[in-house]
Amino acid sequence: MTNCMMKSMVDDLNETIEQGTKDFNGAEFYITVHEKKDLQMPSCLLRRMIKTLYRPWPEDDTLVFFVHPASGDVRFCWCLPHSSEMDNMLMNEFLFDRDMINQIKAWKQVDLHSFGFVKTFEGNWIPNLNWVDEKLGKPKSIVLSMNG
Repeated sequence: MTNCMMKSMVDDLNETIEQGTKDFNGAEFYITVHEKKDLQMPSCLLRRMIKTLYRPWPEDDTLVFFVHPASGDVRFCWCLPHSSEMDNMLMNEFLFDRDMINQIKAWKQVDLHSFGFVKTFEGNWIPNLNWVDEKLGKPKSIVLSMNG
């Protein structure tokens, strides 16, 4: 089932990139992937692909990509598990990817620097215009199925 889910994720991403390129006339955009299980249909997974022109706020249970259509560049921003899973992951840090554990800790402390944000003099978080997200290449040990 994992291979099927991975293939459908890639298909959905490619379709969303194509659609977002049309919707935003070739401008850079972000894709936020949110997956959740349907309690009435346990073998069913609801996947929402949300396209935005602005950098989304880091929320739990999301996987985010940056897309630059002109160059065909797609970059990984972050992958955060559901908040109910975070404490268990932190209690068993050695079982999980170090980068994911560090992002969970930063998210829980509302330290959004590692998510591509900076603080203004007034103390508000805004997107860091100099931030460069991670190039997609060799797969890292990110959790693509956040609820499974």
